[in-house]
Amino acid sequence: MNIKNFGNILTLGIGILIFSFSVFLTIKIAQNSSGNLTLALISLIGFYWLSYLFLATSLIRMEYRKSEQGIIILINNEEKQLIIKNTENGKSEVINNDLVKAVELYYSWNTNPFSSDLGYSKITLNNNLDILITQDKVSQAEIKGLFRKKVIKEKSRFMNKLK
Repeated sequence: MNIKNFGNILTLGIGILIFSFSVFLTIKIAQNSSGNLTLALISLIGFYWLSYLFLATSLIRMEYRKSEQGIIILINNEEKQLIIKNTENGKSEVINNDLVKAVELYYSWNTNPFSSDLGYSKITLNNNLDILITQDKVSQAEIKGLFRKKVIKEKSRFMNKLK
């Protein structure tokens, strides 16, 4: 197990623990009607939001790892080409500007290790086939450098689901 998988499992575990604690707090607050209900609700909202962040980040990261499994991506800057090698079947595909219809870049605006890797590039080829390249493989800046004239969308979010 590599460090990225361990970190993802740890993040998922923390999310589950925080969610479980949130459910426990919800039950305790429902049983005890005395005390400051406003403070209790604010605490609950905070814990549920925190558990959502941990769980969603972990699940999206798992989706990224699954999509990039068995793929090596190389950039040939001299010829402005993207080379995608499939290690499972040994096939390679070369993508240049002539084959690209459009490029969409989805950045993660967060700069800490928690979700800074949750960005990707979506390259639509002339035959309407979409290629999704996560930020772990090739950064959006490198993709933009290769296909600058084909970029039609740039979005920045905390985390981006593959679509």
